[in-house]
Amino acid sequence: MPGQKHAPFAGRYLRGIAGLVMFALLGFASLAAQAQSCEQTVAAAIASLEEHCGGLARDTVCYAHPAASASLPGGLPITDFAGAGARASALEIARLRTSGLDNDNSQWGIAALHLSANLPRTVEGPGLIMLLGGEAALINEIAPDAAMAIQAPISTAALEEATLYRHPGVIPEPLSEVAAQDLLLVDAYDQTGEWLRVVNDGQVAWLEADKATRLQAMASLPTLGLGATFAWQALSVSTGSDYPECAEAEPWIAIQTPPGMGMSLSINGVDIRLDSMATLQQAHGRALSMTVHRGQATTVFGQTVKQSQSVIGVLGKAGERDSAILDFSGAVKGSAAEYERGKRAQAALNGLARANGWPEAEAYNYPASVFHVVQPGETLYGLTARYETSVAGIIAANGGHDSLSLVAGMTLIIPKPGSGFAWRSG
Repeated sequence: MPGQKHAPFAGRYLRGIAGLVMFALLGFASLAAQAQSCEQTVAAAIASLEEHCGGLARDTVCYAHPAASASLPGGLPITDFAGAGARASALEIARLRTSGLDNDNSQWGIAALHLSANLPRTVEGPGLIMLLGGEAALINEIAPDAAMAIQAPISTAALEEATLYRHPGVIPEPLSEVAAQDLLLVDAYDQTGEWLRVVNDGQVAWLEADKATRLQAMASLPTLGLGATFAWQALSVSTGSDYPECAEAEPWIAIQTPPGMGMSLSINGVDIRLDSMATLQQAHGRALSMTVHRGQATTVFGQTVKQSQSVIGVLGKAGERDSAILDFSGAVKGSAAEYERGKRAQAALNGLARANGWPEAEAYNYPASVFHVVQPGETLYGLTARYETSVAGIIAANGGHDSLSLVAGMTLIIPKPGSGFAWRSG
């Protein structure tokens, strides 16, 4: 019969369609598994910081996940810097590099540097932390024999009642008072030689030098200022710019200063004052982005990059990855992707913190609280909309009274500006 003649062909056709469908399903399943594997590989690498880098002394490098390497001045590799949890002296390293995603071997490089910088020896807790994730590299521009070392503090005494200040300078910020003959631990001068750094009980403050007993041993104290150089104070950074298999595998470099203390660094030839946590990433060979996730950064070009903002640095010498920044763009609100990058970097920093008993922190997608002087005619509704924040947040930050009334000239705390406009409900 005619129908029977074509039955074998129809069966083969249906079996072929079924095979194609099965092949497509397997293909989609394979892609899904690959994407999941990418995320899992990165998550495992970040978690390994907590597992392998506990008890991390200052001026030490730890690489928590395979696919990292370090070299000495002259390019000689550190051959024993291998295996998860491997450590080396940060003072000897000239270059540190981590590698990008390798799903076949479940690898995504991540390494941590814990640096003394110019911190007093009496200050406990974390020092300056730098993390490399994915395809990233750091070059130490400070020769080991040129790096400043902070020595143990010297005991002296106040000659008279005096004030301790947060910073040395003409218009300093007062912190506390000392009485005549009070014990002072001092470990450095400022660049003018007119101020002494006092490090009693881990507190860092400054005292006018002529108000302390001058001892001969104090002549050996280092000078902290623009000309001072500590290990890794000047560095060049670079990351890969290829699009990874998953967003989690993108490369980044995170720099976090100690709680409540900023640091002056030279990054790709530009002086930057950083206070508290930022990530850096190359968008391509001639652009380096910097996003501040907590605190702020100030560049020598005059930009102040506030919490949740980003700038782009234009790099010179096309084609050279480790080139100098010629200028920064104006600061703009960081993107959602940059915020997510900051959260991943902060999660890694917090894993390192838990392993070492340090305080954990948070990355933010809105600026830090600001102060606003109320002008005539302004309303709570208008300020809430202007700063894109919540009325409940403003009320809570300013006494918590629901009957908050605005009076021209009063100063309001505006918390979490940019976090989202929310007026009263009901």
